[in-house]
Amino acid sequence: MLVILEGLDNTGKTTIAKMLTQYYKMQGENVILAKELSTPIGEQIKQLSKERKLTPELKTYLFAADRRLLLDRLGQVNKDDIVIFDRYVPSAIAYRMADGIDKDWVKSVNKNFPKHDLGFYIDITPETSIKRNTDQKFNILYSYEHLDKVRKAYMSILDEYSLQKIDGNDSINNIFKQIATRINYVLNEKERGYNLW
Repeated sequence: MLVILEGLDNTGKTTIAKMLTQYYKMQGENVILAKELSTPIGEQIKQLSKERKLTPELKTYLFAADRRLLLDRLGQVNKDDIVIFDRYVPSAIAYRMADGIDKDWVKSVNKNFPKHDLGFYIDITPETSIKRNTDQKFNILYSYEHLDKVRKAYMSILDEYSLQKIDGNDSINNIFKQIATRINYVLNEKERGYNLW
């Protein structure tokens, strides 16, 4: 099962992804955590960002390459495994839409990625994203105006990418419980023999 977590920077995606990974490992599930920018290409993205050499077009290609390398590293994943992606294709769409890049072109660059089974969009405001930012983590820093465009872009693709919206102002534990409850429901239905896909 491919589960994706989406949202602006600083929504708590990475924390939730780690909590889900730990929880399902304790349940005896084979769970894999995949996070963008954790490959050599991701390191290149970080460096180019620091040097202010990342154009929207280059971001489109490099983030797709980073994602592809992550998937290739996973190799052949068993259908019963739980793969949790901390950002996936919808983030490529939303962030590049906010850059003014043609949505259909970005979709074409990302068309060969497998479709996710469950997707969650953790919603916070641009103000909250900026307020939560710290020097301890890497973010490509965006202005309020840009983050507002990203948020609106996400809102416009929720249905298209089957993303369940979750209030990111809720406690991290409540967010975790909402997501885990939905994953558990799907796992239970799958065990009972229902084909949800």
